Amino acid sequence: MSRYISGRKCSLLLDRGMGHIHRHPYPTRYPLDGIDNRLGDLANSVTVIENKLADIKGDVTANRKCIEEAEARILVVEEKLDKTESALASATKRLVYLEAKMDDLENRARRKNIRVFGLKEGAEGSRPFLDFVHDMLPKWLDLGFDRSFILERVHRTLAPARPNHNQAVLIRFLKFQDKEFVLRTTRQRDITYDGTKLSFAQDLSAETIRRRCEFDGVKKFFIDMGTFPGFHHHPCKLRVLHREKIQLFSSPQEAEDFYRNTSAR
Repeated sequence: MSRYISGRKCSLLLDRGMGHIHRHPYPTRYPLDGIDNRLGDLANSVTVIENKLADIKGDVTANRKCIEEAEARILVVEEKLDKTESALASATKRLVYLEAKMDDLENRARRKNIRVFGLKEGAEGSRPFLDFVHDMLPKWLDLGFDRSFILERVHRTLAPARPNHNQAVLIRFLKFQDKEFVLRTTRQRDITYDGTKLSFAQDLSAETIRRRCEFDGVKKFFIDMGTFPGFHHHPCKLRVLHREKIQLFSSPQEAEDFYRNTSAR
């Protein structure tokens, strides 16, 4: 067979092919219409998205302005808060100082006062209470009749009365030295009256009494050891005698830690 096709045969083949094409044309129009419709829908969707993005952009811009305004306001509030905290800290420090000062002044005003516990209600009978205590005080202390004390006032404390409980008696001396003498003497003896034991103590402010009560638990340890000589008055601190030196403690925890350390040795 010849490797080359003649011009006549080639012409016949082309005619047959063109006839086949004319007899079987491709339907090209309808698929293009569908693509056009889809492209139109896509363009509409893009337009909607663009509109929504524009709205979102406007909202973001508005929110940014609101956030900037809020940040500015927060900054102003923080500056005011810093100033307020500084002023509050200063006021708190000043308040603590004034409370301590007031407590100190109150205790100083009570320096010539003694409280007596255990004296029954109505023990004075029909006599004035001041005269009764003035006459009985030398007898309670086993002093001679020539020794007397000048009392400014004597009365029961103003705390609410309780059943089966005798109100404490407040005695105010004219001289501080007389008050100290009475306290020293009463520590050396047991005093009873009408079958009841009487106790004498320094008159203190309510805050000082509250502070002393906080030491009740740890105070017992040092009392058992025989190293508790008493409290430091102003400010109220626990005193402990250790190796011939006085140790002062401002809080029960400090005293407890000291007790554990000394007991462990």
